[in-house]
Amino acid sequence: MKLYLSSYRIPTPSDLEELLGKPLNQTSVALIANAKDYYTERPRNFTVGEFAKYMEDLVLSVDEVDLREYNSADLLKEKLKAYDLIYVSGGNTYMLRYEMRRSGFDKVIKELLDDGKVFGGFSAGALVAGISIAGVETDDEPEFAEEVIKEGLSLVPFVILPHVDDPAYKDILLAF
Repeated sequence: MKLYLSSYRIPTPSDLEELLGKPLNQTSVALIANAKDYYTERPRNFTVGEFAKYMEDLVLSVDEVDLREYNSADLLKEKLKAYDLIYVSGGNTYMLRYEMRRSGFDKVIKELLDDGKVFGGFSAGALVAGISIAGVETDDEPEFAEEVIKEGLSLVPFVILPHVDDPAYKDILLAF
């Protein structure tokens, strides 16, 4: 299982390239930006577009895959099979985790990773890879999600705290 997790964006593109085992300009990316769903449509589209442009500037080939468009884990899995890297952006962790469960993402991600796909993410996108997101309600608004899910994807057997060095997140650290 290959994971590229960070606090913010892609700080070390050469490490990502090494993990992928191919040049970035030959890499297709499924960008999952549902952590930004708390924005209204225009600001969401702007922030997602800005991040997609950032990734394209790294010469990655990027398509947004909106989990809200999927009600079948099998259909979502077929869509994600076409990509080398499944990259999850930051934002509201609870909204993201809700959409991951509702769409069936959490049922298919481990199988995709076992088939050689790489999971990447920053902030909320990194945090969900751990065993739990409990505690981040001091920074994120769980009430934005239709259902509060505190379990992570358990891609790793521990909690991931992507902003551990940021003093603003000390209350989250105390929860663990």
